[in-house]
Amino acid sequence: MKFADTIRTSASLAALAVAALAAPALAQDSAQADGAAAADNQIVVTGVFSAKSIENAPISISAVTAEELSQQIANSSADLIRNVPGVFVNSSLGEIRNVVFSRGVSANSLDGDGGYYYVSMQEDGLPVEPITSGNFGPDYFSRPDIMLDRLEGLRGGTATVTGNNAPGGIFNYISRTGKSHPGFEVQGKLGLEGDGKNPYYRVDAYAGGEVGNGLYYAIGGFYRKSDGSRDPGYALNKGGQIRANLLWDYGNGSVRFDAKYLNDHNGWFEFTPAFNYDDPKIAAGFDNTSSVLPPANAHSFTNPDGSTGSWDASDLVHARTLSFGMTWDHELADGIKVQNRARYSENKTDWSTGGLIFPLSVDDFFLSILTGTLGLPGTTTYKVRGTDQVAAEVFSFSGFDHSVVTNNLPNQHILENGVLSQAALSTKYRSRSFQDQFTLSASLGDHSLAAGASFAHSRYSQANGAAGIGVSALTPTPQVYDITHTLPDGTVLQVTDPAGFAAQGGGLLDGDGVRGTQRQISVFAGDEWQVTDRLSVDGGIRYEDIRYDITNLTLGAAVAVNGGGGADGNPLTLWDNTRNTYGAPTNTKRNFHYLNYTGAVNYEVSDNFQAYVRYTRGKKAPDFRGIADIDTPSEISTQFPEPQVITQVEVGLKYRQDNLRVALFPFYSKLSNVGSTQTFTDENGKFYTPPTVYGQIETYGVEIDADADIGSMLNLRTAITLQNPKASKFGLWIANDPGSADDELQSTPKGDADNNPKILTRTTATLTPVDSLSLFLTHSYTGKRAANRANAWYLPGFHTFDFGAAYEFGPDKRFKLQANVNNVFNQFGIMSWARSGGFLASLDRQGLTKEAVAADPNQLLSIVAVQPRSFWLTGTVKF
Repeated sequence: MKFADTIRTSASLAALAVAALAAPALAQDSAQADGAAAADNQIVVTGVFSAKSIENAPISISAVTAEELSQQIANSSADLIRNVPGVFVNSSLGEIRNVVFSRGVSANSLDGDGGYYYVSMQEDGLPVEPITSGNFGPDYFSRPDIMLDRLEGLRGGTATVTGNNAPGGIFNYISRTGKSHPGFEVQGKLGLEGDGKNPYYRVDAYAGGEVGNGLYYAIGGFYRKSDGSRDPGYALNKGGQIRANLLWDYGNGSVRFDAKYLNDHNGWFEFTPAFNYDDPKIAAGFDNTSSVLPPANAHSFTNPDGSTGSWDASDLVHARTLSFGMTWDHELADGIKVQNRARYSENKTDWSTGGLIFPLSVDDFFLSILTGTLGLPGTTTYKVRGTDQVAAEVFSFSGFDHSVVTNNLPNQHILENGVLSQAALSTKYRSRSFQDQFTLSASLGDHSLAAGASFAHSRYSQANGAAGIGVSALTPTPQVYDITHTLPDGTVLQVTDPAGFAAQGGGLLDGDGVRGTQRQISVFAGDEWQVTDRLSVDGGIRYEDIRYDITNLTLGAAVAVNGGGGADGNPLTLWDNTRNTYGAPTNTKRNFHYLNYTGAVNYEVSDNFQAYVRYTRGKKAPDFRGIADIDTPSEISTQFPEPQVITQVEVGLKYRQDNLRVALFPFYSKLSNVGSTQTFTDENGKFYTPPTVYGQIETYGVEIDADADIGSMLNLRTAITLQNPKASKFGLWIANDPGSADDELQSTPKGDADNNPKILTRTTATLTPVDSLSLFLTHSYTGKRAANRANAWYLPGFHTFDFGAAYEFGPDKRFKLQANVNNVFNQFGIMSWARSGGFLASLDRQGLTKEAVAADPNQLLSIVAVQPRSFWLTGTVKF
């Protein structure tokens, strides 16, 4: 079916559904309007210069209420955003490393290392983390808990002038205060993830109220421990957070102080082997609850700076946050107000987890590079840990040719001579930031004016360790092999340490050290002119000044440790005999200055119907990683990246009547100047990146946000996105022989933008047969989407259903029991993928062509699927 036919069919179905909802809804007495009407009266503070009711705000914003939030058992903070139309969320990896984008602004979104590139995740009006870099961003430091009151989600539009370098949207998580939520509340949650196999335990607590004389307090937090949906043999999430605020309402204004401390350990799910691009299925021997993460084998190693590091997979990603904030609101005179928000934060993550886990052949040339045996003639032997059982032997005559002479490896139906690579990721990330935003607003006659400035300064550092490489069996919950290499003269070299990891302190996967600053100053202004009682015009501008000053400690030559004997003094133990060192530091400075603007015409057709048209043009400067990657003298002197450009046109049609609320947002979005990079190896086995190729993504679509009460017992909420995203002007480098001399650039034909579904829906039906009991069923659909820009294959569309029931009882309904089942029918849906063909090929998704898939559609690939069915029981007590 063509997209136009899909749009027509879906629109017809939507119209019929709305009509069916409206007929009984409009017949209800207005006194019964407690669902949709309540949603109409919500006041939003995100994407506007002054608070507005949601139906009068000429922006594409949705508010997710406390009631909606309580019905969900979310995988992560990002998972809550799925209630907002126009937004794609990939939370399949777990609580961290999620991907969020809206309206086709989605370039390079298949990997969780930069999932918040275009959007801002905020807590109480300021970004959780101002810096985004590779594998460093806001969702490492944000957790939903009992303190969360509501979520506001803005797509595009005014995000260009109300957000810091986040033209794709703003998602603001708003906290409770003691004034809004007095009382005490304790909540306990028990879960069984992984289709009922793996336990989850959690407790939340909250207290809030008035101290006296306009002073209010609130404090809350949680602790949780879980094995995850795919049990790796150790807890995948363990830790929690505590946060508090103190609010003083002094009449003409208020002052609020906030504090948060988070200390959490989290892992994420890696790729599972699968077959058949035409109809992908997980490979026999694995299922959707299988983990391929490495075992908890502790070991130490030497970093490039000479310090000693340690690694244990069960330590996961250890995130810590300490932040303090203040918000001041004051009314200077009638209609004139000032607001200042400020926050200081320290965010840290220490990585001790597995990654880059892909099937590859045990005789793969690149595997010998990773393990440090390249160039060594003889026989490499892989043994099951702690035994003399030989899993495989690989013979090399010259040290550069490899052939398998013994194969006792499991699951060879998946890949002949197949094993799994296991990178021991060890990186320390640090960020210290101060943010401040000041706004002055005034109502002068028919004009509502606002002006202000924001400042953000961050110090960031990244130290990459070299915890080594393991090779494991191609099985669920794998154990790494013990590896030895026997030279032709009979000398036996120990390739891996007692924990099963090779090439510690060196190897290709050890990265540069990075430190630097990011400073951002913005000034903004806006005006809403009430031309007539029904017609208004608004406009806003924002000038951005973003400056980077980054020092790179690029890797230098590998050096012998202890004269080649390593830390243990034994030259026959290869794993610690050399280590990488840092070369001369390089310094990169880049400045970006640009103007973003937006404007709209808003007309109140009737008391129940509002329409607006908005035009927005904004830019997105490269993030910290984009500048840090410019790290060699030649790159520093020649590479000056330009900001990406986002142009959007949207129409808003908002209708409300008694128990019905419907909002439609047709839109056009264009993302241009998008860079695409690839990574190859040269003749010496070193990584290099060919020149960046720039393209664009254009998207036409419509978002539907509706809420209706049908009678006194049934409420329906739906968020629907229908869109047609197209990518053009991109290119693909083809690597031939090792080295860049014969690389070829091929243009990529215009086609569907990758990882962008044409249809996204989420609908929740809530039935309240009696006042104390509610039943809710949520259906979600993610349409098929192109796997890459070449449209080599399409990730299939899939449905999921979530069910829940809540019962409130006792005096004033102080007690509540809730049961949930997520993914009721255990549906299988692919959220991310990687190709086969070896270690580097797995990382180059854009390199797969239609011709390669057509030649062998049943070939091996790797996938990350939606999380399997889970069961939950939640008990809440209010005092």
